[in-house]
Amino acid sequence: MRLGDLKQEVMRINNRVNQEVFGTGLVWQRVEVVGPRVLVILAENRRLKALSTLNGAEELTARLTDIALLRQYKERLRRQLEEGLGVSVRAVLKDYDGEAQLAGTVVFLDTSLTVE
Repeated sequence: MRLGDLKQEVMRINNRVNQEVFGTGLVWQRVEVVGPRVLVILAENRRLKALSTLNGAEELTARLTDIALLRQYKERLRRQLEEGLGVSVRAVLKDYDGEAQLAGTVVFLDTSLTVE
């Protein structure tokens, strides 16, 4: 697969997973391939209004909901990358800054990517 095609497919999968889990697509995203076994996804996505409402008085509830949503995102991204790209994913790490509305995701693969 060509590098540009690989990045486009990862972006399609990532946007679809965001729509499934968070109910909205991404504002922008960028995918970088770091060596043969690491994908880095940087993105801007809007914080869910319901979670923004919970911040402050219900901070613990908002944080627990964030954790549950991130877990769902990582599980779905792993599965869809494995199915869509035919790779074996070792780990998915993600962090999100709700104030800046920026996310960083690192995907470690068990299998090396073959790109042109």
